[in-house]
Amino acid sequence: MGSPRRILFVCTGNICRSPLAEAVLRKKLAERGADDRYEIDSAGTVTDHLGEQADTRMRRTAARRGVRINHVARRVTTHDMERFDLIVGMDDRHLRTLRALAGRRSVVIRKLGEFGNASRAADVPDPWYGGMEGFERVFDMVDQSCEALAEWLEQGS
Repeated sequence: MGSPRRILFVCTGNICRSPLAEAVLRKKLAERGADDRYEIDSAGTVTDHLGEQADTRMRRTAARRGVRINHVARRVTTHDMERFDLIVGMDDRHLRTLRALAGRRSVVIRKLGEFGNASRAADVPDPWYGGMEGFERVFDMVDQSCEALAEWLEQGS
């Protein structure tokens, strides 16, 4: 067996969307017996929440759906652009930041909403400022997209 494929999810503060996507994809790959073939992490584009656990509301929402988020916020770095094979942002702003950080490096950068979404343009919105229904909606979006991403990965993309 070769080295694991490395996937990094990125959102703004690394306390809601990207740690959720990290945990959901881990679970989906484990259910397929494929978790040993992947290294999955998440990071943020800003430093506002460095060292913090994921948002309590996101952790509660995920736990109700059988997903455990165990992550401490960190910022995405230029080293990540060399270390990861696939970097997945949550919205167009993240993609712009990631592409600028990547420069001429050949890392693949995609938006999570591209997976499992017919429009291929859907942003995963930041639930931070809304109520619990926003966290539930984001969970549903991330879950659907991670299911499609897991299938895409396992098909040898």
